[in-house]
Amino acid sequence: MPRTHHRHNAAKEAQLEPIRVGINEGTGKIYANVTLLAAGRGYFKEAGLDVQLRETGGRRATMPLLVSGELEAGAQSPTYEYFQSWDPTGPILMVADHGSVREGRGGAGGIVAKPELITSGRLRDFPDLKGLRVGLSPRQFDHDWVTVSEALERGGLTVADIDVVTMSFGDVRHEALVKGEIDLTTVDRPASIKAGKASGTFVVWKHEYEIRPGRQQRAVMFSHAFWSQRGEEAQRYVAAHLRALRDYYDAFERDINRDEVIAILAEQSGDAPSVVEETMPAGVNPDGYLNVAGIAHDLQWYQSRGFLPATLSVDQCVDHQFIELARKDLGPYAG
Repeated sequence: MPRTHHRHNAAKEAQLEPIRVGINEGTGKIYANVTLLAAGRGYFKEAGLDVQLRETGGRRATMPLLVSGELEAGAQSPTYEYFQSWDPTGPILMVADHGSVREGRGGAGGIVAKPELITSGRLRDFPDLKGLRVGLSPRQFDHDWVTVSEALERGGLTVADIDVVTMSFGDVRHEALVKGEIDLTTVDRPASIKAGKASGTFVVWKHEYEIRPGRQQRAVMFSHAFWSQRGEEAQRYVAAHLRALRDYYDAFERDINRDEVIAILAEQSGDAPSVVEETMPAGVNPDGYLNVAGIAHDLQWYQSRGFLPATLSVDQCVDHQFIELARKDLGPYAG
């Protein structure tokens, strides 16, 4: 799909209409790490943009707001809700990296288990999942089903080899582990991971990078109206985002200004610095490109199970033109 964007004009200083950016609420706010860093360091303001961060919630709540144009941008996961919302007459585009899973990186999330399963030796590697009770969302296209399905595949198993116990996300999963109603489940929020480990409720059995390496955890998403009608502002937004992305990379990969970045993220998110430092660092691409192969892999998972039409391709969803222009202005990463 050919698209045309306006060239970035760094000299333009006039105040423009707000850019409403949807992020998660509460303890999930830290998922917007790079966006929070760009705001905290004043990069959006330096670009002459009025960026307003709005705690709209997760993907289920945020995607409809991007579709309707009530939000201009968001930092969300390319999961079922994104692909299901994609409309060829007004596509929401993924335009820049916001964190992906790679070796040793990808946040604290993953599959968690009752501690005694690990200490007893009952659960060691992927084949040991056979016969265990696993808490999963009632919606079989939710991201926890993808994670557990891929873990089972690594052990030569399928969903038929486990006992699925359907339950919502959140504290109900912690309670089910404590009560012994389930053996395993998935937990993603950094604060929840930290609290669960501290209380002895669960231990992280496998981190997500051990199960789904290459997964694009989050992407900068632009509403159709924003990228198609306000291209110059969209370009400046991506340039500011790329600056923050490189700061984040430098902090957690090269230990440059690490404490300062952690302090900014803690202030912006409301999380303690220890939560940011111990559980949040994600793998980011300092040149801003999305992991297209990882996105395509997840799209194929949904399509192979009939949740999405086979006609949708990843090329229709990803547009790196903004990043290409930003890199021309800022130069390739020189770390």
